[in-house]
Amino acid sequence: PNAAGTDGPLQTLAAAQRRLREGRDPAYSPPAPAQAGGQAGPVTVWLRGGVYPLDAPLVFGPEDSAPVTVAAYPGETPVLDGGTRLTGWQLAEVHGRTAWVLDLPAVRAGTWHFRSLFVNGRRAARPRLPKQGLFRMAEAPDMGEAQHGWGPGGETHFVAAPGDVRPFANLTDVEVVYVHFWVEERSTLAAVDPETRLVTMARPSMMRLVGAHDGELADYYFDNVCEALSEPGEWYLDRAQGRLYYLPLPGEEPETAAAYSPRLLQLL
Repeated sequence: PNAAGTDGPLQTLAAAQRRLREGRDPAYSPPAPAQAGGQAGPVTVWLRGGVYPLDAPLVFGPEDSAPVTVAAYPGETPVLDGGTRLTGWQLAEVHGRTAWVLDLPAVRAGTWHFRSLFVNGRRAARPRLPKQGLFRMAEAPDMGEAQHGWGPGGETHFVAAPGDVRPFANLTDVEVVYVHFWVEERSTLAAVDPETRLVTMARPSMMRLVGAHDGELADYYFDNVCEALSEPGEWYLDRAQGRLYYLPLPGEEPETAAAYSPRLLQLL
């Protein structure tokens, strides 16, 4: 800032956008010359190094039409951040292990849902079954006689092999991830019948439930399973309770850990 404090760098990119709009020539329409930020000709907005948190996407529209470039200041690294740092962890015992627990009212209210958690720069894993490798579907009743070949899907049911499925505590939090050929699909669960082992997916498959070779059904695993939360570095989000669980790695402390989850699906 200058000595009088009446001018100087702005704190956010949104503030720079407002400043440019205020100084824009209202008569400007491409490709005629423009007045951008009160100046004739092109204008550059330099972003100094550091983190710029966004609580909503930055939207550029017709009112921003002007020869303006937004660029990183030479030799510095600015970061547009659509994530939220998670603080205020409490300790609790989960499945016989000490876990960090955090209540998130926005998750409980249904206005925030995320599938990624980063702790100290590392992407943490969600608990899954099986812990390693893949299950294989035993039957695909929706396909009828068409058990072979590649083609459009539309199936919502498959039968798990004995021992592969159980009555999950938070059924709608669990996702089934199934792979066939070069395609991976994902769906939340609508129902599981432990007696018949019939699994009902909330979203129909895009492709037929076949695997990598003719005659094989698709391999799969269950993701975000509360009962499978057991290994250090894993985390689980209980959407109904609005509660996040994390099993820390050795040496991690809740007071100093840099834990982030995405808040925005789109930055710009």
